Order: sequence, then structure tokens, then C-alpha cells
Amino acid sequence: MGEVRQFQICYEGELTVGVSHVMRKLGAEPNFDQSWTVFLPAGRHSAPLVRYIRSHISHEARILVACTQFTTARDFLLVRHSLTPNADYSELHDAVHRLGVVVHLPFESTFVIQSDDRTDVQTLGRALSELCPDEELMLTGISHDWSFCNSGMSRMFVAGDAEYAQFRAF
Repeated sequence: MGEVRQFQICYEGELTVGVSHVMRKLGAEPNFDQSWTVFLPAGRHSAPLVRYIRSHISHEARILVACTQFTTARDFLLVRHSLTPNADYSELHDAVHRLGVVVHLPFESTFVIQSDDRTDVQTLGRALSELCPDEELMLTGISHDWSFCNSGMSRMFVAGDAEYAQFRAF
């Protein structure tokens, strides 16, 4: 069997039968609130996945696809929390910003952080979940291979200075 890569898919928008159907066609498994994980052959990248999913979801929906990186030498941290109505996430968001440079993205509950902190993700996740009002939090390491879609426009991360993250539209 050949090598595989794991991708994390985070979705913000109305969860419809169409969204569930496209995730099922990809072979993606749910692993968090409107998030899935999918294993694909080595050589696959986030941008084509975003392009494929984008063609099957609402124009207003937001989606982020990132290649998971399991080592502490990860390129970024991906943090996602639930959106409980009337919950105060300010303490959690402050802690997320202290982890490193938060890449500005058009998401409410999904953050990509470039961080020099090499603490394992389980330890970081436990600490952050204590600050999360509903204790619903996902944290994983990701590589530089990540892309997102917002309002029908797709962008892929281009390696460079994280404080001024650069993206290429596709």
C-alpha cells in the first residue's frame, strides 16, 4: 500500500444534505463540529480538495482544508471551537493569539496560527479547552499545505512571512 496524507476539513455554513453527501463521496469521516478528516494518496494537495468541495456547497459557506502534520516540527496550529449561542469565547481567543501569529481568515471559529511553541497538541488542546466555555475544541498541527474558500473565492497559502500571509487565488 502506498503512502497516504491526512487532511482536515473545517466547514462554516449551513450543514445541508449536499454537504454531507460531498463529504461521504470523499470518504471523509466526521471528527468534530462540522469538521471531517480524510485520508488520500500521497501527492494530493489541499487546493484541488477545496475546488472540488466548493463546487458542491453554498456560495456563502466557508471551508478550510489543511494537510495534517503530526510532529512537533509542524508549520502551523489549526484551532477550531464550537459556536455555542451566547457563549463568551474572548478568553479562549486571547490565548489563541498568545500562541503566535494568527493568520487573518474570514472564519468565526477556525484559526490558523504560526507558532514557535513546540508543545504537543494534546497538551495544548487540554490547556485551551479549559478556556473554552463549552469545552468543545479541536487542535491539530498542520503543514504549509492549506487552502480555504469564502464566498466562492478560493485561496491557497503561499509560504512566506506569516504576519503578512500571502495567498494565491485559484
